[in-house]
Amino acid sequence: MKKLPILLTAALTTSVNAMNVDTMLLVGDEYGNGVFTLTNSNKITEFIQSNITQLIVEDGEITRVPYSENNFEDWHVTLTHNKTILEPHRQKQIGVRSLCGNKCDFTEDQYYLVSFEPSPYDPEGKLDSAVTINFGYRPLFVIPAQAQDIDYSISLDQGQLHINNTGNSFVRAYVDQCTDEVTEDCEVTIMSLAGRERNYPLPENIDLSDLKVTVVNHDESYRQDVTLSESK
Repeated sequence: MKKLPILLTAALTTSVNAMNVDTMLLVGDEYGNGVFTLTNSNKITEFIQSNITQLIVEDGEITRVPYSENNFEDWHVTLTHNKTILEPHRQKQIGVRSLCGNKCDFTEDQYYLVSFEPSPYDPEGKLDSAVTINFGYRPLFVIPAQAQDIDYSISLDQGQLHINNTGNSFVRAYVDQCTDEVTEDCEVTIMSLAGRERNYPLPENIDLSDLKVTVVNHDESYRQDVTLSESK
């Protein structure tokens, strides 16, 4: 069975892709652990600083909690490398590790933004500042609910896709109307976090009449095809 594309966009990326991360959506294993792979395609060595921001969904709203030394006792996950040096044309793995041990509560999804912010490694100050502009990535790390309760409603609302996710885990909704003649603005993957309800705009080349949508959970063990139309 064909896997659906993630199609999550990097928070900030460069046109030359000096540093790349292998995925913008990483789902943790049964122990709440995962690994990102960073690649330096640049000709200079990069110094990469990493940080975690926990996303808490409560009453349909998202609260962002940046991890810092001030709230260390409340951390649920940590990174194997908060700071690292990545040489040109090399790769390095950055692990995400759960800290809760046997006290983990996996009854619902846990969400974390992991930022990777590169800058030229220039201890001697020899690089020209004009070529040191760089940007980073902020992929999403998810520890999925162990017992998946997939519960949501999906509809069309004034030309937008409306999803109300009342389950305990995220779902992805995928629309693909691309053809040999239409190759741009014709497909989209939308991620709806558990506990969230909102409208999502659709690409301009999506035909809303009898809209076919495929909905899956994190590992596609749940998969449902639905056909939507605008309510009159």
